[in-house]
Amino acid sequence: MSEAFLQYVWQHQLMCLNMLFTTNNEPIRVIKIGTFNTNAGPDFLNAKIMIGDTIWAGDVEIHRKSSDWNAHQHNSDKAYNSVILHVVATFDKDVFSENGHSIPTLIMPILPHVTNNYIQLKDLPAGIRCGKQLRTIDSFKISMFLERLVAERFEQKSEHIIQLYNENNSDWEETLYQQLAQNFGFKTNNDAFELLAKSIPLRLFSKHKDNPFQIEALLFGQANIWSKNPTEYELTLQKEYEFLRKKYSLTSISSTWWKFARMRPQNFPTFRIAQFAQLAPKIPHLASNILESNLDSIKTFFACDASEFWHTHYSFGTESPEHDTRMGILAINTIIINTVVPFLFSYGKIRGIETLRAKAYDFLSALPPERNNTIELWKQHGIIPQNAYETQGLLQLYNNYCTEGKCTRCAIGHCVLNKKLETR
Repeated sequence: MSEAFLQYVWQHQLMCLNMLFTTNNEPIRVIKIGTFNTNAGPDFLNAKIMIGDTIWAGDVEIHRKSSDWNAHQHNSDKAYNSVILHVVATFDKDVFSENGHSIPTLIMPILPHVTNNYIQLKDLPAGIRCGKQLRTIDSFKISMFLERLVAERFEQKSEHIIQLYNENNSDWEETLYQQLAQNFGFKTNNDAFELLAKSIPLRLFSKHKDNPFQIEALLFGQANIWSKNPTEYELTLQKEYEFLRKKYSLTSISSTWWKFARMRPQNFPTFRIAQFAQLAPKIPHLASNILESNLDSIKTFFACDASEFWHTHYSFGTESPEHDTRMGILAINTIIINTVVPFLFSYGKIRGIETLRAKAYDFLSALPPERNNTIELWKQHGIIPQNAYETQGLLQLYNNYCTEGKCTRCAIGHCVLNKKLETR
């Protein structure tokens, strides 16, 4: 059994409470379990435990084996002198605090069905381990947990945006520009797009807003994504870029950042850069537009179309049949979910404007559910999301709990672990 599971059992008191005794056979009554500690030090702080006839106030430490106390060097750490109870799955050694006091030890009498449920979950392949039980879980409980997960996801995404905001000397426009560029990479090339944006200050787009060709030259030149056998159009771009590079003392990023393998042509980085080039002149006003506009207006803002060359190309080196070069609605929705929504939340958080944070949630609820492999997996297990709000929660659940095996930190996992064997 993992230490995380034992901590979970203590936190929810999933024990035979009439069988709580120390290894010296003193009765134990838990008055207050304490506060779970995510930092250094004992696992549960400020607990209150009656041992025998005495009520103790202090901390609780949990281990798989009692000898782990010494293995983790708690016996020489003054921070653990406040421990009033040592809770273990297996007792193999008496332990003492740094000041020489004997630590009372409880061998945890876990409820049998909780142990069996845990073993069954642990032995299943990684992924949605509770998939077979999902249809038996109260949908209201799942919905409530997804709300918590969306908030958690917002907080995580806002950490990155606020970090960029601080790096950009509190410039929201520059921050939004870099975040937008990153998301134009659609996962596979997001790091490359972010580096590209950081290599071109946003102010340069304002200087060349009336010359889309120069903006395209800037972006492709800084991306360093040229072909081996350049077309006439590409050579003209290279010549224009060389002039701009010298004028602004620019340094391009390495071409090795860009990835084309196992990718649909519509997602080739060259094609996405061409679309981004048409959007770039409008970016200096993007932040104010997002703060003031409704969802439909923002969708229209992102409906950019690449220049004429790209109507018959997805990359520089190969001509293709004529095709549409506009951003598709799925791509636009993805950009809104990953750029606009986190920006609204982060801006509202920094400025203390609750209406903007609410607007972020409203946008997610109004957007259709995302389509990807993870969401398809949830559908196979009977979870059918109705909007992007729910898919964001499901993505957070899968990436941060399911794949990490954190069933004991999951509200759905809690329902499964507590389910009586006869009901399964």
